[in-house]
Amino acid sequence: MKKIVALTAISLILSGFANAGQVLFKFKSSYFSPWDKAFQDIYGGGMIYGIEASTGILKNIEMWIEAGYFSNKGKLSFTKEETRLRIIPVGGGIRYLQYEGIKKLYACYSDIGVNYYFYRESNILGTVIWGGLGFIGKIGLFVKVKGKMIIDFFASYSVCTMKPADFRINIGGLEAGIGIGYYSLSN
Repeated sequence: MKKIVALTAISLILSGFANAGQVLFKFKSSYFSPWDKAFQDIYGGGMIYGIEASTGILKNIEMWIEAGYFSNKGKLSFTKEETRLRIIPVGGGIRYLQYEGIKKLYACYSDIGVNYYFYRESNILGTVIWGGLGFIGKIGLFVKVKGKMIIDFFASYSVCTMKPADFRINIGGLEAGIGIGYYSLSN
């Protein structure tokens, strides 16, 4: 069943790109602040770097896909030994744009989507590799800079509860960031 859902999602994404009037490619970075207190006590926040692509599917509606990378070091709660964490979110969703084309100087947007979070934690106790499905909501503002270049200012909220050890954690949190992108227009 999971394979069928994944193949359907990939087909929809690829068909959307093939028929798109506009496609956006964007590089972004943001500061991530986790919600979970235990997570925050050990690793704190840090930078997430990522890429995103989106395409128009209906008037004022886009479909987007993204991938990111978060890595940080911390100290275990009791032994104070070094621990390393990597999280790679990969996913996509739907965006609603509040404008009628990229020829405008700016566009406000809101996103909702699903991410799969690849989780890897390494320390003296061992290595834990895990994954989990989570949800993300985003708001932002595209500002046209010059020609087809845009700057994106955004904030997002994510939730992903997983149990990589004998306790549950939420590896989601708040992000605020900026991106630079390029719109490719077919008309």
